[in-house]
Amino acid sequence: MITAQTLAKYLGTGEDALELAKRAVKEVENSARCRCVEATARLVREDGTIKVENTVLELKGNDIAKHLEGCDAVYYFCATVGAEVDMTIERLKLTDLTLAYAVDLCAGLWVDAYCDELEERQRRMLAQKGLTLTSRFSCGYGDLPLSSQADFIDALKADKFLGIRLTAGGMMIPSKTVSAVAGIGGNVRKKHNCDVCVKRDSCDGGLCGD
Repeated sequence: MITAQTLAKYLGTGEDALELAKRAVKEVENSARCRCVEATARLVREDGTIKVENTVLELKGNDIAKHLEGCDAVYYFCATVGAEVDMTIERLKLTDLTLAYAVDLCAGLWVDAYCDELEERQRRMLAQKGLTLTSRFSCGYGDLPLSSQADFIDALKADKFLGIRLTAGGMMIPSKTVSAVAGIGGNVRKKHNCDVCVKRDSCDGGLCGD
């Protein structure tokens, strides 16, 4: 899902970086178990709030409200590469910190690539119905609070189906897990807001492709 050549760009230059990337990709390939729970639902807008119909999920903040302008419904999901990756990283920390770092980085890119696949699959399905999809928006982007992850997990029963849980600080376990929402409408654009994007510090201008 992520090539060694792609990962090596984040690790440095030269053959040493590429060799490290190859080892890291192999570790993630052997341990990743990509799974997700996903759903679509209508949006309910009332008293200045945006709620996902028939769930506990409320989408709070001005940034997500702007992102969902013109949308009547949402596609939302939790996706993970699994606990085995976390165990691999912890094991490597005892023997090879450099490789552990590379595997951690690779696993983060891996789950992002998996989310890209989910998003594009949903976009193709909606296109057959004459509908369009915005880009995904995750908890912690802009002013959508990280605490909303608990409601994503509840609404999707991700604890039951994927074994996802939250730490006291609101981080998801397994660590390489993403919760996200994308807007559905008749003519909405695939939106990107660099100011709230978590990739803004590492982006070379070509990540969005929009």
